[in-house]
Amino acid sequence: MDFFDVVILLLVFELVFKKFISEKVYAISLILSALIALVQILIVGYKWQYIPLYIVIVISAINHKIGFRFKNKILRALSFSLLFLLCLSSGLFMYFLPVPKFTVEDKSYSVGYEEIHIVVEGRAQPKAFYELSNLDSFGTRELLVDVYYPSSSDTKPVQLFRNASSQWGVTVINYLNRTWGINLPTFLFSHLNLSYFDVGNDLEKLTDKSPVLIYTHGWAGEKIFATDQLITIASQGYVVIAIDHTGVAMFTELPSGTIFNTGSSENSTKVYDVMYEMSVDIENTISYLKNSNYSADFSNISVLGHSTGGGSGHLFCLRNKCNTLILQDPFFVPVIEELSTIELQTNTYFIYSEDWYNGYEDSEELTEIEVYRNFLTNKSLARGYYLTNSAHYDFVAFGSISPLTKYTFLKGSIAYEDSLIANNRFNKEALNLTNITTDNFIKDIEE
Repeated sequence: MDFFDVVILLLVFELVFKKFISEKVYAISLILSALIALVQILIVGYKWQYIPLYIVIVISAINHKIGFRFKNKILRALSFSLLFLLCLSSGLFMYFLPVPKFTVEDKSYSVGYEEIHIVVEGRAQPKAFYELSNLDSFGTRELLVDVYYPSSSDTKPVQLFRNASSQWGVTVINYLNRTWGINLPTFLFSHLNLSYFDVGNDLEKLTDKSPVLIYTHGWAGEKIFATDQLITIASQGYVVIAIDHTGVAMFTELPSGTIFNTGSSENSTKVYDVMYEMSVDIENTISYLKNSNYSADFSNISVLGHSTGGGSGHLFCLRNKCNTLILQDPFFVPVIEELSTIELQTNTYFIYSEDWYNGYEDSEELTEIEVYRNFLTNKSLARGYYLTNSAHYDFVAFGSISPLTKYTFLKGSIAYEDSLIANNRFNKEALNLTNITTDNFIKDIEE
């Protein structure tokens, strides 16, 4: 909870327990609660979690004006209980659905941010993408890219998306409803546009060219979902480029409209083709930025890929020189089905969720840990680890977006803060090509 959450909750609870305070204190509390609510909307933004508190304030104001009081004890008790439950529900909503804050600890540099719209001239929309989304089969390939870059300028947490015309939290809910056949209310994540990011716009870039890290998300992922890790990497001196793979991404807010993923991998004619086209997205993005004379060292590229993005990162590094490849729960079975082996040509750091490491060993189908153990060539380039008590989405920022996900199959029992610390340390050590420090959270894979 932030400052406004705590203050307005205390004031409104005071209104509920008015029989313990004087009329003068009650009137002051009523005025202050209304003012705090107004200031919060102006400074932070409207949050639906406050609605029960607004109701209590309005009821209290009306009651104070007309001096109404139930004579029946039962009705008074019911009235008190209703107001108390409204306050309690609002407090629980604030606690379990907070406005996320993406901050950086132990940063060497501040982090700048910009979003770049790329039109890939001469590349048609691949079937691998339009059969999975509302993309038209005609037209030219378009990408949206987030770039986080190091800077010596000072920053403070800002709300990047507060005034955006789109509501990405609403889009997430729509995807979950569509994919899982559920009916969550669309306002549930509407507060995500109020998120704070410890970045700055239009900052001065470092004069020396920085190494590059490409982030390639998984199936129905999104370029923003690993922001907490990406801004941490950028704060260590990297230009971090996060790509929305339009069509396979959960959503991409193109200038012409929102493109969203409509199906699971079972809806794909060939998952390998999806990964291959994602790897072409990476090449297109790098070419565009190089041709734009973007300030970065494109001769020093590393890749961080999650799930399907791990497969696309591997395919990219087969055709292009990479410094380091970090694979978070890589989805490699389709690559095995197409190429028979995983031929490593790059220093590659594997980290699996415990679900993927232990959870599917009894499966009759080929599992990802069996791919790691039996299908890698040049295995001297591989280092393998797993994250304890984790599930597939403990490598992305869902924990920061909503603590509710800790109660779903998306995440394991590991605390979000612990998974973030472990992921950040793993990424830093892998990019430095040093030995990974194992502890209670990161374990070596037993061969």
